[in-house]
Amino acid sequence: MPGTGPPPASTGELNGPKMPVSQFGSPTGPKGWLAAHVVARLTGDANRWMVDCLDVGPDDRVLDVGCGPGLAVAFAAQASRGQVVGVDASPTMVRHAQRRNRVAVREGRVEIHCADAGQLPFPGGHFTRAGSLNSLQFWSPPDRGLRELHRVLAPGGRVAMVLMARTDDPPGGATPAWVEETAGQMVSAGFAGMEVTSQSFGGVLHRALLGRRPAGPGPRGKRSGAPLDPTADGVRKGAVTSIRTVYELSSPDDNFCA
Repeated sequence: MPGTGPPPASTGELNGPKMPVSQFGSPTGPKGWLAAHVVARLTGDANRWMVDCLDVGPDDRVLDVGCGPGLAVAFAAQASRGQVVGVDASPTMVRHAQRRNRVAVREGRVEIHCADAGQLPFPGGHFTRAGSLNSLQFWSPPDRGLRELHRVLAPGGRVAMVLMARTDDPPGGATPAWVEETAGQMVSAGFAGMEVTSQSFGGVLHRALLGRRPAGPGPRGKRSGAPLDPTADGVRKGAVTSIRTVYELSSPDDNFCA
């Protein structure tokens, strides 16, 4: 798919059996149930990091698209008194997420929905924070899901798209082309002030593409002539660095980190 490309042919194993990629994109049956446990076991720190990247505050309304077993939902519900919603296309993952967040669901603070990223069942401008972890590559097509994220995000709201490094990434810490392509897709969807930060979890580099919905109408960004800094990716474990703004916007008020 444009911007992200296919994940590896096999994503992990637990007690022997390998999990095909389909069981991570749309888990079903016993293998899907096992895949949900694998995801929960391996992605806890990355989910917490995504919530940190969103800078969730006590009054934020938070959406996690491709929420999987609901870890980021749980972390966001700890940080915010506002509504926290998880969406996943897999009924298996939805059940896992509901079970993990069952107390907050009963209290009415958390909702888990089975829905497609390209057709989010929420009104425009409803959320102030929106994120997704290792899900964009399963959206068909990704740009439609990004437009939906932009639609349901309130003006000024923040977005974080977190993706693992790919097996075909260039050696030596050079920034892969797909990072710029994905940032370009987000700008085309209407997001502004794009930045990238990275951190390793379990020896696997994760990149967060950060942006926001502009506070008011205006022209979309234009591509900057400067490439991403190839030294800023930080491949050593625990490294966190910011890459300078990928896209220049017409107004200085559109800068994400201003």
